[in-house]
Amino acid sequence: MKSRILLVRPPSVNKGTSFIATQFPLNMAGIASSLLEKGHEAAIWDFDAEPFTERLFTNRLKEYAPALVGVSCYTPTIVNGHKIAALVKEGMPGVLTVVGGPHVSALPRQTLEEFKDFDIGVIGEGEEVMVELADKVSRGEPIEDVKGIIHRHDGQLCATAARDPVQDLDKLPYPARGLLNIPLYKGQSHRGFSRSFLKITEIMTSRGCPNRCIFCASDVIAGRAVRFRSAESVKDEIAECVKKYGFNHFTISDDTFALRENRLYDICGEFSARKVTWNCNARVQPLSRKTLSVMAESGCAGVTFGVESGSPRILKLIEKNITLDEIEDAFRWSKEAGIKLVEADVIIGSHPSETMDDIDMTKRLLAKISPDVISVSIIVPYPGTAVYEMMRKGGLISQDKRWDSFVLFGREPSWRTENFDPRELVRLQKDLLASFYFRPSYILNTMRKMKSLGEFLYWIRGGTEFLLNFITRPFEI
Repeated sequence: MKSRILLVRPPSVNKGTSFIATQFPLNMAGIASSLLEKGHEAAIWDFDAEPFTERLFTNRLKEYAPALVGVSCYTPTIVNGHKIAALVKEGMPGVLTVVGGPHVSALPRQTLEEFKDFDIGVIGEGEEVMVELADKVSRGEPIEDVKGIIHRHDGQLCATAARDPVQDLDKLPYPARGLLNIPLYKGQSHRGFSRSFLKITEIMTSRGCPNRCIFCASDVIAGRAVRFRSAESVKDEIAECVKKYGFNHFTISDDTFALRENRLYDICGEFSARKVTWNCNARVQPLSRKTLSVMAESGCAGVTFGVESGSPRILKLIEKNITLDEIEDAFRWSKEAGIKLVEADVIIGSHPSETMDDIDMTKRLLAKISPDVISVSIIVPYPGTAVYEMMRKGGLISQDKRWDSFVLFGREPSWRTENFDPRELVRLQKDLLASFYFRPSYILNTMRKMKSLGEFLYWIRGGTEFLLNFITRPFEI
């Protein structure tokens, strides 16, 4: 007998905000496909896209009658995720609730101590764990020997042995996109790329990042080594997405995509053959003019670089391992290659010692490299990062911190840096965004790049909401 498994993404803090991306939950879709492959039944309820009320959820839950409910949570959604678990316990008390994601992986014991309605926490990647848990539940067997979890047993929290990350990513089935209610996904998948004028899917071609930036928690789930899918596996998934679902744009969700040139060129050949467009994240180093040219020729319409700061001192302290010259080269070469949207992501307070002089250097660098799009976030000390420990030990994180404030936009922080309090961090973020986006020259240049009415309406709608909800309206406190 096989189990019926429900996978849930709780609503995000900024749900429904047009300038915040809404992406397919590839992590849950990957777990679902692994469950289906082993004969289990699986459903995905994504309340970042679907409407949510407690009554609606409880009624659907009783109708579906799962044996196991998995909730995928980042730090800012852990509170909403626990509300889901509480509803499960209220409506179907015997059903096991499982929490996965970066937050519980970084703070396993603390998470289950704080949130009493989670029965099990998954530490690390979820595909193999969830299949094994489903197998155990279906056979009525104990779960004590399932590696990679923390669970409740006789009133105590018990952690099992660690589970190694999946080494051969090609053996995992493609995400079960067919379980998603695709028409419900609206708005942008990434800045500049919206489902209002493109048929978009996200795709993951590797796991992990070679760098160890102090503010990043990617290794909490993915581990410290970069694991690549083969080019053939990626190409086959691209073909399936085009043929089966009609997608014409791919947002590559890898931490950094352009690491292996030959593999990259092989995948670019598939994008060219399918006549689709795509965008990705990349490091400015190592990256060549030739690589960017091949990317552009294959349909790459956007590349996002993590710039973080224009201060050499800060770049060194955050262990970014890049130089200002490499940043300038990457932006110049991307523009020369003809990539439409070249984005710079920067962080206010990426190191707690950042000063106003450092921020002024960032402003000067942005003026010099002239990106098409920028993202300016406030440092978020996510559990599992080096900066979290640094700021916690330095007394910079509030004792009454709110996990739902751990977002890049839209909430006043529950922390400060050495030189700026929470309100000053928000002001600096707003000032830098406003000084970039509300230049007449920027607005005119952006309008010249628009190729359709849908694209024009996307930028107008997003820009208006961004102005009203982010620049002019006070943050929640």
